[in-house]
Amino acid sequence: MINVVKYVVSAFSLALFLSWGCCVPVWAGFDEGVAAYSAGDFDGAAREFTLMAEQGDALSQYHLGLLYEEGQGVTKNLASARQWYLKAANQGNADAMFALGQIYARGIGVKPDIVAAYRWYEQAARSKHRLSAQERDYLARAMSDSELMAAKRLIGETVTAHIH
Repeated sequence: MINVVKYVVSAFSLALFLSWGCCVPVWAGFDEGVAAYSAGDFDGAAREFTLMAEQGDALSQYHLGLLYEEGQGVTKNLASARQWYLKAANQGNADAMFALGQIYARGIGVKPDIVAAYRWYEQAARSKHRLSAQERDYLARAMSDSELMAAKRLIGETVTAHIH
């Protein structure tokens, strides 16, 4: 009986150790990316954020989007920036939603699209992003009724898609 208890405790301890080993590098990679960026090591930041972003980490996806938008540690690529922002936004990252609103409102690497911009600003505002409601309201004043209706339909479709 004592051997069985020792075996169960050993197996549990090993499982606990391995689970910590699996989780810690995820956050360590993100933290290392932030530290590298803060030190001006954009190549290192890009490496760390890429590793995490490819594993599905929304915060790393957003930060990697920033690096691609600015060309820091990676070759500037606005399409890649948009791709990473979209992945993060689809996981609920409000900063990525706001970034997409900015991209479409200002036509950064895309044709300006105020309907798409409104949509992303609204979603970011619903996620409590501090500047999104102001940007959305400013944009709404420049939109026609049909554009505003199209944006609200798009938002409704997006919200419904996330519910199912």
